[in-house]
Amino acid sequence: MILWESEYRRLYGLAGSVILLAAVLAIYFPTLSGGIHPVDDSGIIDLYTGSPALSQILLPSSGSYYYRPLIELSFYLDNLLWGMQSSMLHLENILLHASNCLLVYFLATRLLSDLDQQTSGPWLALLPSLWFALHPVQVEAVAWIAGRTDLLLAFLLLSASHCWVSWLETPTWLRLAVTMLFMTAALLTKETAFVFTAVMAMLAAAWLGSATARQRLVAMTVMAVPTLVVLLAVVLFKQGASGFSRLLVATNLSPLRATWELLVAVGFYVKKLIIPVPLNFAIVQVHPAYGLLGVLALALLCWLWFRQRRAAALFVAALLLLFPPLLLVIKPVAWTSVAERYLYLPSAFAALGGLLLYRATAVHTYCATMIALLLLVLASYAMLAHQRTILWGDKIAFFEDAIKKSPEFGSLYNEQGGILLRQHRYDEALAAFEQADRLNRRDSMRLPIKANIMLTKLAREDYEGARRFFFQLFANKQDAPAEFLELLYKTDSKRMAGVASLQQQCVARDLLETLELLYQKRPDPFWRFRSGQVALAVGDRHRAAELFKDAYTAATVDAHYKGAAKRYLERLERLP
Repeated sequence: MILWESEYRRLYGLAGSVILLAAVLAIYFPTLSGGIHPVDDSGIIDLYTGSPALSQILLPSSGSYYYRPLIELSFYLDNLLWGMQSSMLHLENILLHASNCLLVYFLATRLLSDLDQQTSGPWLALLPSLWFALHPVQVEAVAWIAGRTDLLLAFLLLSASHCWVSWLETPTWLRLAVTMLFMTAALLTKETAFVFTAVMAMLAAAWLGSATARQRLVAMTVMAVPTLVVLLAVVLFKQGASGFSRLLVATNLSPLRATWELLVAVGFYVKKLIIPVPLNFAIVQVHPAYGLLGVLALALLCWLWFRQRRAAALFVAALLLLFPPLLLVIKPVAWTSVAERYLYLPSAFAALGGLLLYRATAVHTYCATMIALLLLVLASYAMLAHQRTILWGDKIAFFEDAIKKSPEFGSLYNEQGGILLRQHRYDEALAAFEQADRLNRRDSMRLPIKANIMLTKLAREDYEGARRFFFQLFANKQDAPAEFLELLYKTDSKRMAGVASLQQQCVARDLLETLELLYQKRPDPFWRFRSGQVALAVGDRHRAAELFKDAYTAATVDAHYKGAAKRYLERLERLP
């Protein structure tokens, strides 16, 4: 009889895994043709296509915003294996999400076994796993290549949770060591892992097992060591972690105001877990009324702690994993202070807490009705997630949707303008960039948006307009960054071809001045080569020869212009 029950549970566990995998593939299959998202994805592709040194990936540097070597190593390997093909990057995200769904399923199954449930366990464990798999807020993490950070973090911490639960059931040093290995890897993936020691305490409260209270305390003390080491390194050295270090700096908000802002964010995230719509990539404002929901949620959690502690412990674990993103509300260091992807890992623990709460409170008479309602919710989630996934593949429609929901967020118009510019829809692109400029409130985006406006004028062949725009921004060329000087060079190069021969000398002198400044700010021999071409075009052969010689001497062996510079130089030297 025992063998029959074991085989029954094994087969139903396998069936549940197949259902989960099929659901994930059905929802997220469209992302394989979704291409590259302009926010962050394009930067990732450009960086790793350039084959950065492995030392740059693994070692902290002062130029890095975060120190996340494991996620960076994964992109480094992507470039080695399949040249950063977007379809493969999306496939990896899908497979990571599918793996996380299976990990939630196995945790739910073990949780039910811990409660000594019978054959209903595998099927009941499937419900919270499907809720995690199909929830629409997961789309942002899965459909966005840059979302891999949250997916990989979840995989490592859910794996660590499995090992930790195994240790709680049967304490051995090997299980504890594997738990620490996964946790350390998570610490090198994203800063959220810093709270995992506290999450372990909540799991210890939710799981029974044979580990004694003293063993659990000693184990959690040991597990806190890698967290403290990494945190100390960030505080002392701050290299490769400037974004994280900024969170350590005091904020201008008063403690009372900061507490209320946190409560507003908690209420917003709780609502998102239950009612995910409207789905929005750029959430810039959260209504203060959500603070009341945050207060209510925390009050219910406190009440639940005394009534159903095991379920409450898992909800507290979810809140702990949400705590690092909550700090962004007080000290913004990311695109937006709140985001749907921040719920990815917390929702896994919330699903497990919901499972325990259901088992503890469900009345047998209404179980079928409750499950039917949950299946209806899951069907609506699946439909929303699939629609959202398709929207992520249509970049114009995606930003139109985001702008409709956050019309005052200037950066959205900037990204929309970039897509329109690549599609040669110049008038629409210029209108989008100008709107971005009007609405922009981020000082870091001021010059990039201005550069896009000038670039669009240049693409429209409005050379005089592009030049006027440059000098509206910078009274003197010396004040302009290299990016703007390069745009001015391109503008005047186009102008030179269209002016009368008498004016070409004047434009050429202007071009040479621009290229000299550009070389000073960005010492690339290529600008010497271009200067030589301009000097040659206006008949200054002596100056051209000097410039071509400089370019040829300083250029790398594989520089595409090195051979041309040599030929120009040889030709000029043969002339009388």
